Amino acid sequence: MSDYTFQTLSDTEFEYFVCDLLNQELGLGLHSYPAGRDQGIDLLQEWPDGYRIVVQCKHYVKSDRSKLVKEVEKELLKEGYKTANRYILATSNQVSSLTETDLMRILNIPQEDVWGPRRLNDVLGRHEEVERRHFKLWLSSSGVLASMINAGCWHRSFAMLAAAADRAKFWVETPSHQLALDVLDREGACVLTGPPGVGKTYLAEIISLQRARAGWQVIDMPRHLEPSWQALSPDDARQLFVFPDPLGEVDLAPTAQEDAHGILSFMTEIVRRRDDNKRLIITTPTEVLQRAARSNSVSLRRLAEDRRHQCEVSLSQWDEETRKRVLLNHLQFAGLSSEERRTAELDRRTISVIRHRSFNPRLVEMISGQFTSETTADEALIRLSAALAVPETVWTVSWANLGELASEIALTLATLKPRPVPLSELRKLVADTSTAKEWGEVWRSLEPIWITVGGPVTNRSVALANPSLRDFLLGTLEDTDMANERVDRSSTLEQLAELSHAAGDLTADVEVAPLVRRPVLAHVLRQRRKEIAERVQKYAEAELNQASMTSGLRNLHLAVALLCVYGEPDTVSWVVEKVVELLVTSEAIPVIGGLALAARTKRLFGDTDRDEAVGQLCAAAFANMQTLSDLDAFEAYAGPLELALTTVSSAARKIITTELAHLVDESDPDVIRNQARELQDRARLYGHLIEIHDLLDRADDLEFS
Repeated sequence: MSDYTFQTLSDTEFEYFVCDLLNQELGLGLHSYPAGRDQGIDLLQEWPDGYRIVVQCKHYVKSDRSKLVKEVEKELLKEGYKTANRYILATSNQVSSLTETDLMRILNIPQEDVWGPRRLNDVLGRHEEVERRHFKLWLSSSGVLASMINAGCWHRSFAMLAAAADRAKFWVETPSHQLALDVLDREGACVLTGPPGVGKTYLAEIISLQRARAGWQVIDMPRHLEPSWQALSPDDARQLFVFPDPLGEVDLAPTAQEDAHGILSFMTEIVRRRDDNKRLIITTPTEVLQRAARSNSVSLRRLAEDRRHQCEVSLSQWDEETRKRVLLNHLQFAGLSSEERRTAELDRRTISVIRHRSFNPRLVEMISGQFTSETTADEALIRLSAALAVPETVWTVSWANLGELASEIALTLATLKPRPVPLSELRKLVADTSTAKEWGEVWRSLEPIWITVGGPVTNRSVALANPSLRDFLLGTLEDTDMANERVDRSSTLEQLAELSHAAGDLTADVEVAPLVRRPVLAHVLRQRRKEIAERVQKYAEAELNQASMTSGLRNLHLAVALLCVYGEPDTVSWVVEKVVELLVTSEAIPVIGGLALAARTKRLFGDTDRDEAVGQLCAAAFANMQTLSDLDAFEAYAGPLELALTTVSSAARKIITTELAHLVDESDPDVIRNQARELQDRARLYGHLIEIHDLLDRADDLEFS
């Protein structure tokens, strides 16, 4: 038997659920009563002869018995009760036998027409299709979290899904949901794109929760792909990989070109398998994807221009009813009383709010997060209207009231890559010297406007609540004193790189200008270029000593990228020594990482005798070439590195031959033809002639058999 509390359902959703369940169990044709002044009718079925069944739903999960009884007594005076031939009461409030008797007496109805949570759960057990349709029932239940553990979910993924389960109560079904599911299951991978704040990440989380409950292993992919490759199971285990904003949150990240190679490789592996048990979801803002399409990077353009995998999340798909449900959901779970929610629902200002050009679920969430059970409908609508008129005020007022430590926490998070940061790491970066009690009180005070908190209680992590906040915080550095202070407080390569990227100096693609430039911050960084170059060396050497080969390669690449901006001839020579050390201590260099570092190093030194280090990096990368994605990486960097395609001719032939062999097991004739011809064309680039007649004949046989 199910054991739902129904607390994740809004008032309207509880009515829809009760309607569905009663229709299935009792064979009725109840429908929702149109919104309007309360007549005591939530659900209604009326026969031609005038016979009426009226259902009243009381969604009072946390209310006490006396409130339920008092509210039921009010129904006696309403038209719904007076005109009903049969009257049914459904409530989410716990109903004891004593309470049930009182309700039967007050309403003069039989026991079978009083539906409390126990009976709702009992009957739900006989109607699995109802349970499936109303998945918010179980999105945040303990059963979902248990299924994550049973599926072998990573700690990182568990933290993401646990936080998503807590937010699931705000979910409202939108057209994008089914569109995304269709793309995901048809193509194997889905790229959710759209403007900031429309719910791309939230949609990815909801799909993840649904798959987790169905027994899938959900893997929240980190900023680098190596752990995800390790987690990719070769067997028939069902796995969903989720990669939020891998190319950047508001602009192309400095490592977007290299990351795009890895994403394409991973996506190709999942799609090439044509495996019903492997899925990939990526989220990225439309603006970032458009800039990727204009990049000179082949991988970025391929990722951006492949429309088959893309699903646009847009508020233009939402009708007014959907917008109203989103708003009312947030008012309910912010704690407004049922009376105040009803007042808000009928207030004409609600229509103005949901029709406003700035209406955005993220903004609604941030504002309603400040409401309490004491907030009135009038106060809520005034604050929502003001925020929609001037969205920036949501943060500027709050920012002005933050204390010194709270401000430092927020700014420190803004200078890190968007990711959950363990509280222990954050406290070290903030250099906090307060007591544990003071530290805990301050970071908790930043919820929910500034940060979100996730992970198990023994290892809490925090992240900025949304990308717009990060943009706002970095905008405060357009002040010389603020910018200098942030440079002084930076203590890692990551922080220096994010500051440089925020200034518009460090970009993913030198051919595409940054979306946002912050000239004051850029001026401060360039004024202190010698100091920054020295810091780069200091931080890089410290981090390289503690890093694995993969992390070391990534850190060295970041250091070289920063030196390309701020380095001078007398501050960069140490790089060659570190490259040589890396090559000596590493058994294998990933192709994309090695070539990306080689290209950056060549750009740093130009045509000098240091080319030997570049050549060694390339040779180490060539020795590890095994896949078509490795060939993609080589072709992308062949120009900057001045390499001829014949350099890897033998490796290319081996890779292409292996891929052709995989097509023998393919059952789709169109896939065989298309991929065989693409591989044949690619082989010609490397000077090889490969026959594909047998494969084309097999495709014909499959098509006509």
